[in-house]
Amino acid sequence: MKFKKLLVGLSLLLGVPVFCLLILELGLRLLSSQPISRKEGDPDLGWYHVPNVSFVYSRQEYTVLIRYNSWGMRDSEHQTRKSPGVFRIAILGDSFVEGKQVVLDSVYSKVLECCLRQKLFNCETLNFGVNGYGNDQELMLLKKYALKFDPDLVILAFSKNDLLNNIVTGMFSLTREGKLHFTPIELSFSSKVRAWLWGNSYLFVFLNVKLPRLMQLETRTSARARRIFGGNMMERWGDYIDAQQDLTSYLVPVYAKEENQQATSMKRLTEAILLEFHRLCQEKGAKLVFLIVDSRFQVRPQEWERALRGYGLDPDLYDPEAVDRWLTVIATREGIPVINCAQRFRHLKALRPMKFHWDIDGHWNNNGHREAARLTAEALESLGLLPAKTGRAQM
Repeated sequence: MKFKKLLVGLSLLLGVPVFCLLILELGLRLLSSQPISRKEGDPDLGWYHVPNVSFVYSRQEYTVLIRYNSWGMRDSEHQTRKSPGVFRIAILGDSFVEGKQVVLDSVYSKVLECCLRQKLFNCETLNFGVNGYGNDQELMLLKKYALKFDPDLVILAFSKNDLLNNIVTGMFSLTREGKLHFTPIELSFSSKVRAWLWGNSYLFVFLNVKLPRLMQLETRTSARARRIFGGNMMERWGDYIDAQQDLTSYLVPVYAKEENQQATSMKRLTEAILLEFHRLCQEKGAKLVFLIVDSRFQVRPQEWERALRGYGLDPDLYDPEAVDRWLTVIATREGIPVINCAQRFRHLKALRPMKFHWDIDGHWNNNGHREAARLTAEALESLGLLPAKTGRAQM
C-alpha cells in the first residue's frame, strides 16, 4: 500500500511539471510562432544546416519559409562542377548572408546574381551563409564545402561580432609563434539535444530568444558595463550569439580609441584566421573580397551614443568606425579588395529616409539585402574582378 502511494506521489511529482511544459509548448505553437532553426552537429564545423529540410522562420516583423538544399545551403541546387563559361562566386558569412529574414529571391546572394546578369556578366552565386558563424567556422566551411565548387571569386562577409565569435567557439587559438592551432569541437550528447530542441521546441526557443529580450531592461546597468573588462564571456551566451551587430557589452572593447587587452586578443586571432582564408583562396586560384557588413548604429548614429551611455560609458572614448578601419588596413596590406556597406547606406539614407534593418534583430531587411548587392555588383565591376560581358542578359 505504501509503495502504491509512493508511486502515485512520484507520478504526480513528475507528471504535473511535464504536463505544464506540454501545455506551454502547445500554447506557443498555437499563439506565438518562434524562430525555429534546423541545425545539426558537425565534427568539423561545430554545427551546420540540415540538408533538404523546409521550415517556417517567424518573428514579429516577418514570417519566411526556409529551405536548405542537398548541401545544407539556403540556396537553389548547385552542382559541384560549374557549367562552361560560368563565373562562380562563393559567398561566406553569418546570418546576414544566410538571410532567413527575407524570402530567397530577396537574399543578398540572389540579388547580386541578378544584378550581375543584368549587367551582362554570366555569373552564378552560391550562398554559404550560416547563422551564428564566426570567421573560424567560415574558414572550415571554405575548406570542407565551398572550395569543392571551384569558385572564381570568394566574398567573405565580415560582421563585427565575428571578432567575438572567433574567441568564444574555441575552434582556433594562437601558438606562441602566432600560428593558428585547430582544436576540434567535441559534439557532446547535451549539444545534440540542444540542436534538436532549437529545431523542434517552441518553448525552448522562446526561453532562449524572446524571454532574454523581455528582460533586457534589467540588464542595461552600469554593473553590466563593469563586466566588459573582467567578466566571464560565457556568462551571457544568449546576449551575444543573437546580438546581430548591435553594440553589446562584449563588443564594446573593440571600439575603444585606446587599445585594450581584450580587443587585442580578439583582433590577433581574427587576423590570423583571415590571412589563412586568403592563403587558401590564393592556393585554389580564387580571388578574395571582404564585404564589411554594417552595424545598425553606423547608420543610426543616435543608437551608438544611446547604447554607450546606457552602459555608463563616455562616447568620446569610442569610435564606431574602429573595426572597419582595422579590417581595411589588413586588407590593403594583403591586397584584398574591401566593400563597405555602412558608407553606402549612410549615403542613401541622406538622400531619402529609409530603413535597411529590421527593428527586432538588426538584420538586413529587403532594402539592406538589395543595396548591399547593388553596391557589390558595382564594386566588382569597377575593380575589374568580373569576366568579359556576354552579348545578352543572362536568365
